[in-house]
Amino acid sequence: MMMGCCTTTGMVFGLLGMLTPLIAIGAVIYLLATKSNNPEYGEAC
Repeated sequence: MMMGCCTTTGMVFGLLGMLTPLIAIGAVIYLLATKSNNPEYGEAC
C-alpha cells in the first residue's frame, strides 16, 4: 500500500481503481436482472 502518495491525483486514481470492479459487477448484475425481468423486450434501452 502506497500510503505516502497523498496527492489529489493519487487519491483519484486510487478511488477509480477501487470503484472500477464494483461498477463492472454492478453493470453485470443490472444487465442480468433486466434480462431476466423483461424477457419479451430483448433490449434494455
